[in-house]
Amino acid sequence: MVFELLDPRIRKVLDEMDIKEPTGAQNEAIPSVLNGDNVLLVAPTGIGKTEAAMLPLLHHLINTPGKGVRLLYITPLRALNRDMLKRLEEFGEALDLRVAVRHGDTSQSERTRQSKYAPDILITTPETLQVMFTGKNLRVHLANVKYVVVDEIHELANDERGAQLSVALERVVELAGEFQRVGLSATVGSHQEVANYLGGSGRMVRIIRARVAKEIDIGVQCPEVKDEDKDLAGTLQSDPQLIACMRRAKKLIESHNSTLLFVNTRDTAEALAARFHLWDEEFRVGVHHGSLSKETRIEMEDDFKSERLQGLICTSSLELGIDIGSSDFAIQYNSPRQVSRLVQRMGRAGHKIGRKTEGAIVASSPDEIAESLVVTRMALAEEYETMLVRKEPLTVLANQLVAMTVAGPVSIERAFRVVRRSYPFRDLERSKFDTVLNQLAEIGLVFLNDDKYKRSARGRKYFYDNISMIPDERTYKIRDIGTRKIVGTLDESFVISFAEPYATFITRGRSWRIVDIMEDELLVEQVKEIGSIPSWVGEDLPVPFEVAQEVGRMREGYDTGLYQGDAVAYHILDDYLKEHRDGFPMPTDQRITLEIGKKLAILNMCFGSKVNETISKMISVLLSARLGESVAVTTDPYRVIIDLPRDVRPALIVETLRSIDAATVESLIRLVMKNSSHMRWRFVFVAKKFGAVDRDADYKNVSFGRLVEAYEDSSLMKEAVDKVLWEDFDVDRTIQVIKDIGSGVIDIVICGLSPIGKAGLSHSKELITPQRANHSILMALKKRLEEESLHMSCLNCSTQWRLKTKEAPRHILCQKCGGQMIAALNGYNRENIRLLKKKDLKEEEEKELRRLFKNASLVQRNGRKAMLALSGRGVGADTAARILGSFFENEDDFLRDILNAEINYARTKRFWD
Repeated sequence: MVFELLDPRIRKVLDEMDIKEPTGAQNEAIPSVLNGDNVLLVAPTGIGKTEAAMLPLLHHLINTPGKGVRLLYITPLRALNRDMLKRLEEFGEALDLRVAVRHGDTSQSERTRQSKYAPDILITTPETLQVMFTGKNLRVHLANVKYVVVDEIHELANDERGAQLSVALERVVELAGEFQRVGLSATVGSHQEVANYLGGSGRMVRIIRARVAKEIDIGVQCPEVKDEDKDLAGTLQSDPQLIACMRRAKKLIESHNSTLLFVNTRDTAEALAARFHLWDEEFRVGVHHGSLSKETRIEMEDDFKSERLQGLICTSSLELGIDIGSSDFAIQYNSPRQVSRLVQRMGRAGHKIGRKTEGAIVASSPDEIAESLVVTRMALAEEYETMLVRKEPLTVLANQLVAMTVAGPVSIERAFRVVRRSYPFRDLERSKFDTVLNQLAEIGLVFLNDDKYKRSARGRKYFYDNISMIPDERTYKIRDIGTRKIVGTLDESFVISFAEPYATFITRGRSWRIVDIMEDELLVEQVKEIGSIPSWVGEDLPVPFEVAQEVGRMREGYDTGLYQGDAVAYHILDDYLKEHRDGFPMPTDQRITLEIGKKLAILNMCFGSKVNETISKMISVLLSARLGESVAVTTDPYRVIIDLPRDVRPALIVETLRSIDAATVESLIRLVMKNSSHMRWRFVFVAKKFGAVDRDADYKNVSFGRLVEAYEDSSLMKEAVDKVLWEDFDVDRTIQVIKDIGSGVIDIVICGLSPIGKAGLSHSKELITPQRANHSILMALKKRLEEESLHMSCLNCSTQWRLKTKEAPRHILCQKCGGQMIAALNGYNRENIRLLKKKDLKEEEEKELRRLFKNASLVQRNGRKAMLALSGRGVGADTAARILGSFFENEDDFLRDILNAEINYARTKRFWD
């Protein structure tokens, strides 16, 4: 047994923890780590990966004397740091090793203590490691590093944060010499690529893929819509199918002890939580995502661990290895888009050794069902997405060149050598390196001096403003005016476009009304109504090419034995495909269908998010050139929807698509990008990371044209273009698709608007209202309104009956009395017909007001609410002044005038609304 290889003191701690037998991952990894090998350990969630790495490293620490930070444990999230600290402190206390955590939330006193008395094990983030190079004492401590563990390494390897960390590890080598590297991941599709990233240039990394039999039960469900869902949809201001999914999720949560409900975006998390709370205030469900305050997130985590919450709606903020207690079930709302996401999220249920993983995907439409079935099959077969490490991100190179100068002048040759040792920059040419360094000198961040360079005053400010490579937008704090607590943050774009006094929005799963807008925060109060959903930067998850292709193959027929779905899901999917097949050609992995409507064209293409986005941009610019007018496009993983300025021949669109030459795809998309929204956002981000634009500059106010003109042929412009190509498009696969179209492997068929095409118009994958009401959205709205069932209510005799909008005659008469004054009410306000029965309010005015506002301080704090309450009851200004004035010491003419103006305003607003 491998535990026998460990120090007896460690075995004693394991006995006290009741850990008797090693897991498969521990059996395979412990000998290699003990041997000093660099190791990448790939294993499912919940089988002791952390212990597989740490037990042998603890063995070395207690048997090798040394001072300073000897082991760095790096994680991508602060929450993981907090969790890891709790897990390692028990070992530390027993083995006389000091364990500490250092990140953005660490107090100044703790930082000072770490600087003077270094811990043996330091748990940190990539960003905090950058700051540690700036302190004299901390650099001395880093010089003692012998071991580095990178947890959840797949979250870092393929983006700028990972490239920054890769260079940072080489900078640690400059201080400490070579050290042992261990990477941990539950989901990696390209093992060798990640191993190369971990090791850097010229180092061997042993890949250990622990195949441990862990029982997994995941299925796709799609609930049928019932009449009660239609009625509830009105109350919750949502679609009946989505309400049916909420009902199913609620039932699953209530049938388990602790359930995590994963969604793909923060705004969806807020929308679901708010509707659950409006539906059932007693339903014990919380919400957790990155834009909530630290205090709120910790409170939600603790409430979930202690089972004060039965369910927790969350985004990727909880999909990593954070210990959130004994969750026994996980739900994914609609497709997770990616196999690795599903594996991580479902792995949170039964996140203990030997525990069975149970979960479900609740899908709301045929497209979601098909995609979920494919992702589930691929997950169970361990067919992960290919992951590549981006080569030579120049924003990171610029960032690290400046970062190296904070401790003093730097040898240019040495800086080049350090950067080249990291895997992302392994092939960096000296000419490109010099170009970036000269660019930084021109901007004024560094001074060049023969074979060395040093920072400027501006360079020091740049470093502290750009420690993180995560794209940032200015945010506003949300402060509860009652408790004075910070409940979350909102991105500036949402505040500018939406926020005004008395507007309502959703956060923390509750609705809040804005009381006041301060310089950097919003003062809010909680209300019981559905508010607007905030938008946050960087939300959408792309659907991979492989997933979309299999969905296309499924459309021609599939074996249910290969997939995990319930009967209703298969029934809904089969009906959807049959309805389409009966009248239209089927779009598949090898067939594109072009559907033509009124000033509208839909290309059904099963190529995934990035390929469809790439093709759409090329078609848009080529069609615009041919028509002489702008052509708007929107995409999803299975369609490109084209809003045309006028009706055109279908053949023109086919000719345009076929006219694209595979050899010119990259040059064409580079040309298209120059004035695209993709380019504007990315270019300003790159300009900030190069120091050409201050961090606090609002990208909406930056002169994009002047910025482009100033840096037209610079490394800054090249990086912006390369970044867009990498993150938003897929040039290589698009080239292959264009070749297949040209060779006839993929054919194109023309038809009218089909069920699959219309699904792209009417189906929103989330609960969020689109911001732009284009032609496709209006068509979807028309279809939805025609299907809506209303309660027709006679204002004469109060008779009510149900009527679908599309079935309504031109003139509606009461079926009982023949009256013509008919009101159309939704199910949730049908009882309002009772308001026709007049009653004397005068005797109840003061009693009702005193019930609503129990004391004078509440009236004074909620003056407008009091006025609106009275106004809504038909109370006149003088009477309102008398009632409200009784709560104040002085009832004078001034108060009466103010009340009169406010109530008249309220009544006028109600009239126009």
